[in-house]
Amino acid sequence: MKRGLLLLLTARSGRGGLGVISQVPFFFVIPSRSQQHRNCVRMSTTAGRCEPCSSLNESAVLPVESIKDELNGMPLWRLVENGDDSPLKISRSFVAKNFQAALDCINAMGAIAEREGHHPDFHLTEYRSVEIVLFTHKLRGITTNDLVLARMFDSEVQVSYSPKWLRDHPEAASNTTTIYQGGTK
Repeated sequence: MKRGLLLLLTARSGRGGLGVISQVPFFFVIPSRSQQHRNCVRMSTTAGRCEPCSSLNESAVLPVESIKDELNGMPLWRLVENGDDSPLKISRSFVAKNFQAALDCINAMGAIAEREGHHPDFHLTEYRSVEIVLFTHKLRGITTNDLVLARMFDSEVQVSYSPKWLRDHPEAASNTTTIYQGGTK
């Protein structure tokens, strides 16, 4: 195990670039060279074990009905069907309380994605509107990886939502936190 610092970054007003807002100590394991080449992984929904993405084939892509069944228990996520040759994706969108809350959420989800070796597309628009899009890029479809990562985001990341957005989306109330001047409660 190695010890390191997780840096939380923010945009510097007026000067451009990024500035460090917080340094959080954490421990990590440096994978062997063979593990580094298997960076994309699939999690079993029961055991939480990882399998290399390189071992996946087209049979790992979930059928639409299975995805819809899983999403019934995940009210913050929706299925994105763009038609044409575009792959199926799952998406979660929300409006954060402010720009910093949006960045904090993306940073927290990014740390989980990096830990798990499965990376979503993050979109931050209008300074606090966030969209997370998940699909397995290699297979151009939705696999168990995507659903497991979505559940991890829902259970591990507390979001400071816009009060107006939260009133319109009460299903998100269990996945919220309130930010106070002295920290998070």
